[in-house]
Amino acid sequence: MTAHIITADELEKFTTNNRREVLFYLHQLINDGERVSVIFAEGSETVLTVLLNVDEAEDMLIFDWGGSEESNRKLLQSERNYFVCAPHGVKNQFSTGPVYETTYQKRPAFSTRLPDHYTRLQRREFFRLVLPMTRRPPCVVRQEGKPVLNLSVVDISIGGIAAELPGGGLDIQLDQILPKARIDLKTIGTLEVDLQVRNRAEIQRGGKPVSRIGCNFVKLSNAMENQLQRFITDVQREERARLGS
Repeated sequence: MTAHIITADELEKFTTNNRREVLFYLHQLINDGERVSVIFAEGSETVLTVLLNVDEAEDMLIFDWGGSEESNRKLLQSERNYFVCAPHGVKNQFSTGPVYETTYQKRPAFSTRLPDHYTRLQRREFFRLVLPMTRRPPCVVRQEGKPVLNLSVVDISIGGIAAELPGGGLDIQLDQILPKARIDLKTIGTLEVDLQVRNRAEIQRGGKPVSRIGCNFVKLSNAMENQLQRFITDVQREERARLGS
């Protein structure tokens, strides 16, 4: 992963200091097993890691020991550290102070104070909502002569979706049209829409292989746009209520 620190000009618009929101985003990275770059020494050093645990009582974030012992030791000497990742193409960043050596589940790990601020930089034509685990709709794709695919939608917008298939090895090509995919929005209804595959990747999620595709909607009707907007609004309302904001 190429790591780029978000510029100061972008911080205010895309940054939250709401503690519940910060904790929500950290837990989301942990649950998804997202790989995170820790950038330090004025950008000259990087440790690749995953977040392991949030200790709210002690106000500490626990993350995995890196693969390079030399880089790990340098990180322990750093006073300011930037954590950067891009789940589903949305750049996330937060910064912390000094890092400490600890153990987690009997293995070497790092700890640091929980961040006060969290930045999520959105640069897309359409606002894309990263969905919580409990609100990820199933997407059923049928291709002639091939097994039915049961995907999980991980983010959604008026323009398209990103969807994942556990196990990896998804047999789909770039620019391929997936006709009449069915996305179950539960109480909002079911969308039956053609999808065009715009990107695909084989990733690791919690140490297990996952295939992920990003798709655009093809000729989305006004009625379908209304359904999608209602679904997005409902999910946002639920998340704000859960976070107490």
